[in-house]
Amino acid sequence: MYIFGGSILSNISVPASSAIPIGSLRRLTRTLHDSISRVATGLRVLGGNDAGSQSLANTLNARAESFKAVETNTASGLTLLNLAESALLELNSLATRLKEVGIADTQTYNTASDTAALNSEAVYISDTIDSIVSSLTYNGVNVLGTSAKTFNIGVNDAGGTQQIKSTIGIAATDINDATNANNSMDTTIGEITQSLGSVAGSFTSLRAYQNVASTTAAHLLEAASNLQNTDFAEETAKITKQSLIKNYALAMVATANAEEMEKLKLLA
Repeated sequence: MYIFGGSILSNISVPASSAIPIGSLRRLTRTLHDSISRVATGLRVLGGNDAGSQSLANTLNARAESFKAVETNTASGLTLLNLAESALLELNSLATRLKEVGIADTQTYNTASDTAALNSEAVYISDTIDSIVSSLTYNGVNVLGTSAKTFNIGVNDAGGTQQIKSTIGIAATDINDATNANNSMDTTIGEITQSLGSVAGSFTSLRAYQNVASTTAAHLLEAASNLQNTDFAEETAKITKQSLIKNYALAMVATANAEEMEKLKLLA
């Protein structure tokens, strides 16, 4: 019922052609708003949209972060092995030189001064070898020693570990002079060589785990991104379509309103 010019006008109904576009406008506005939000934020899973995808994406992201931690763990392990390898190579050079000194000491034509010089060098080299073996540390932990040194490194998102070995153990040389230094160095060089083999194997293992962790993290992040992120081409197309339909609906409402106004003018 309408009151127009002091008269009561009844039975003027809004035509169905007006009610339909008004309802469509409300739905289009909500849909258009959602599409614009997805484009603006870059996230497809907004407002509870596709909760299953969001849940799976959260899980994938969490696993990816775990594998990133594995990359960090293996990098630390590789740094430790680099330190051990460098020290072992230096020890090998020292042991080789000490062996040469021992061989030189066997010459019967050495003078007393020659022997004294060889003995002095032998003692210094021996002390240096023993000092490096006992004092080399990484993050406060001994890397080498007279017994085997092993370390557990986290290598997967389930908490699994891989054991690495930086040395099989290098016995103290305890050289007091050059006599028989060449024979004792054969044992030391053998221990160093075996330790280098352990380090090489540990390097290969950790690098493999690091590569797997890096690749896995990248794939998991990509999968999570595909679940979460907006398809910009699709959403842009939706916005264009919804905008056109909204404009058409507005035109229909305007036409319906104009028709009502004409009816009111006639009744007036």
